[in-house]
Amino acid sequence: MELELRRETVRCWETVCRTTLEQEETAEMIVPDACPDIWQVLDGEGKLLLQRKEPQEGKAEFSGLLKVTILYQPEGEGALEAMEVTLPIAASPDLPKVTRRCMLRVIPSVLSVDVHLLNPRKVLVRANWQMEVEGFAPQTLSLATLAEEGETYAIRQRTDVFRSLMAVSAQDKSFTYSDTLTLPAGRPAVERLLGTRVGCTCSEARVIGTKLVFKGEAALRVLCRGEDGSVFQNEFRLPYSQIMDAGEDSEDALCDLELLFTDVKCTLDGEDPHAFQAELALQAQAVLRKQVEVPVLADLYSTVYDLETGESPVTVQRLLGRGEDQETVRSVMETQGLPVEILEVQARLGRRGQRQEGEDRILTQEVHVIVLYQGEEGPASLHQTVTAEHRLSGQGETPCVFSGEILRMPTAAPAGEGVEFSLPLSFRWMALESREASLVDRVALGEKREEEGQRPSVILRAVRQGETLWDVAKACLSTDQEILEASGLTSSELYPGQMLLIPR
Repeated sequence: MELELRRETVRCWETVCRTTLEQEETAEMIVPDACPDIWQVLDGEGKLLLQRKEPQEGKAEFSGLLKVTILYQPEGEGALEAMEVTLPIAASPDLPKVTRRCMLRVIPSVLSVDVHLLNPRKVLVRANWQMEVEGFAPQTLSLATLAEEGETYAIRQRTDVFRSLMAVSAQDKSFTYSDTLTLPAGRPAVERLLGTRVGCTCSEARVIGTKLVFKGEAALRVLCRGEDGSVFQNEFRLPYSQIMDAGEDSEDALCDLELLFTDVKCTLDGEDPHAFQAELALQAQAVLRKQVEVPVLADLYSTVYDLETGESPVTVQRLLGRGEDQETVRSVMETQGLPVEILEVQARLGRRGQRQEGEDRILTQEVHVIVLYQGEEGPASLHQTVTAEHRLSGQGETPCVFSGEILRMPTAAPAGEGVEFSLPLSFRWMALESREASLVDRVALGEKREEEGQRPSVILRAVRQGETLWDVAKACLSTDQEILEASGLTSSELYPGQMLLIPR
């Protein structure tokens, strides 16, 4: 006979997949008729705009645009020119545990862009990109807390507290920013917009009631050619503040927030040569984790009946540490000849990873740095990939959930026959220990035990290594209170070898 169990319901989100997609796109592009012939390609920079992420049964579908801006020196004595190449991207990976109800959190990045000049009117573009994908599925846990009618069947029950750091909400929200941006005084009138770079930081995210309030800044950097022929860069800081649903029971939850761009448009104002019309589309992806504590049925037995119990596995997570730390990335890039002036410096994040080193865990983040400078023989560009590291002491065996973030636009300055650059990088991390536990999920009442003839009413037994009073009582089909009374004890603390009188 199945015994009815009293239960506690816990609603949460389970991590069902964690994977990285990497893909290459290639295309031959013709220089537009309005642009002059290419003499030398200086730079190719890409923006990955993820416009669709859709969970399906057993897979996911992604699509978007990879926009590559090619900066080049035209033939003759012309000023710097730029052209944009738009490559559609799509991926449909098999993810067996993903369903339509899942929330997909994606971190896209461009790993590399190579532009080869085939002839003055044609280029070959090769770009590598990746997406880190994490899938969260809604889950309802039904945890047994007590067996009903326990006293009727002489059932002894032991309860414990189930404690786990669980994802209580996984949500995303799209939002836009549009404004007219004006160059500061002293900048020349803009003749040509050569390129745009975007980034976004989150300075605060907290739950108030059932809402997540987050704010920060989007950074829009424009590379311009002035009417006087000069090339300069300007950065605009665009503050944002947003509210999104956090779900019930999210108060005081820890927020893990990622932001991605779904579209970027920046055009010159037709009337004011010092102004731009900017339209940014972003998506916030939030996972909220909270310590959940629920009383559960840990063990049970009957002194009269045989019991058959069934258990179900459940994942238990424990927060070992979290923080946000900064590292400064510095390096010197060699140039051919003396650099006269720095025209533009930019950085983008690439692959990230982690490894164990003794008792410590090392977080790694690739940073791709590009510097455009004016040399003695004309404009030129430098490319370098550096790996920033952050050491977490004492976290060696525990994998971390972490993200890297460029806090401010990198700086660069001539340094002899080279360029020295520096940028501040933030590591936001969370060390989570996961283990599988088994909890009582069903109890069936068996036959009543038959009385054994000539069985002693009291036995003398020694406590074994690691045994508790509960273990002894269960093994001998007695109760802890009866053992304490028969042995003349006032404390349930036992030691190996201790002799106990146990009523049968």
